[in-house]
Amino acid sequence: MQNSSKYSTILLIDSGNLPINSIIYFDKDGNKISIMDNVIKISERESVEYVVLESGLEIEITKIYSVDGDISPHHTDDFFKCDCV
Repeated sequence: MQNSSKYSTILLIDSGNLPINSIIYFDKDGNKISIMDNVIKISERESVEYVVLESGLEIEITKIYSVDGDISPHHTDDFFKCDCV
């Protein structure tokens, strides 16, 4: 990942390389949600970026934990934490 590139741009380009994307995000209650969907575009409203999915779901980019196994820079501190059960 280039430091000069915005995460939203990199996410859009990388997600386009696969026919369907594995997306993990945090819902409004802070729960991790895992879905399979296609990233269509990035939209911006009131200076907030949203990931727009083929299903119509829009997720605030800071709520995205990972796409296709690549952890968002917004959550890299969680990288070494284990979700072991």
